[in-house]
Amino acid sequence: MNAAPVPVLYVIHSLGHGGMERQVAMLARSLDPQRFQPHVATVAGGFGAEELRAAGIPVIPIPIRSFFDPGPFALARYLRTYIREHGIRLVHLYDAGMSLMVWLATIRSGARLLTSQRFYMTPNRWLYRFLLMSVHWLADGVVANSDAVRRHLHDDYHFPLRRVALCYNGIDVAIYRPEPRRRLDALAGASLVIGCVCVLRPEKNLPQLLEAFALMRSIAPPGTRLLIMGSGPEEDRLRRLASDLGIAADCCFLPSSPDVAPALRGIDIFVHPSLSESLPNAVMEAMACGCAVIATRVGGCAELIDDGVHGLLVPPGDLDALVARLEAAIRQPELRQTLTTAAVERISREFSVAEATRRMQEIYDQQLR
Repeated sequence: MNAAPVPVLYVIHSLGHGGMERQVAMLARSLDPQRFQPHVATVAGGFGAEELRAAGIPVIPIPIRSFFDPGPFALARYLRTYIREHGIRLVHLYDAGMSLMVWLATIRSGARLLTSQRFYMTPNRWLYRFLLMSVHWLADGVVANSDAVRRHLHDDYHFPLRRVALCYNGIDVAIYRPEPRRRLDALAGASLVIGCVCVLRPEKNLPQLLEAFALMRSIAPPGTRLLIMGSGPEEDRLRRLASDLGIAADCCFLPSSPDVAPALRGIDIFVHPSLSESLPNAVMEAMACGCAVIATRVGGCAELIDDGVHGLLVPPGDLDALVARLEAAIRQPELRQTLTTAAVERISREFSVAEATRRMQEIYDQQLR
């Protein structure tokens, strides 16, 4: 007789447009239903919550109004009650801000706790780092989505490598695929599209992309356009900069969308100038969709891209290097084709949903044993 599937609870702040949010929703839908029964707890919800509910996966709200309202202890009791009532055996936390509350919820609940490390911790957020590292030590294990971040925990915080499992993000290659290539209506008629799709936050360093585009317009084919797709706190600043640089007429700003694959299939050169990353979903999705990718050598980008094989890497913050690589990609269509062919093959082989799900289920099995 087969054992009943193991209930697993994911805890995340929102299920909106970010890469981590999409990864959690994807993983919850992809787990083997014969082995695992996913539940999701979220503060802000989002379009991913509706997708999960439509797939029959329970999504419960976490009623946080502020740190003190209703407070971590009351929230911990609320979550512990859910864990006990539904027989949750494993809690996987994807939100550093709720670390303390979730750890308190798992005490005497019968569930094991996995935390996640998916970013570099900056020195000026000492309280945030203190809380997160404390819960890492108290948890049963940590899952990192790149070896670079796994090493970051060990080298900078002396956390034992044996307690940090590695599971790369996965891409649904049935959705993120190179064909059919077609420009978005907003870019119809463009001869060449350079673009980036991401949340518009300061660490994404998008002003440098605008500056590089302004410098490259003289050698780019007539009709070259720049696409910035995403929403976030940097949007107004970026629009002003485009105007100041005199490139606003050639720039297309579009808001975040749950369906970014069509936009990616219309981009020829995808530029990701971020200053800090772990394993950027945006780069993986662009590679899978047949874009020639230029990315900064930060975090796990070098684990995705062998420079000159699957894409081009540049030092973070180096405008001259970015301009040089962008010029090479613009001038050499054959280079772009070589890079995109290798990138599509690599993502489908090593970074698919199936591979990520297989690895995460392996980690869960190890914890449950």
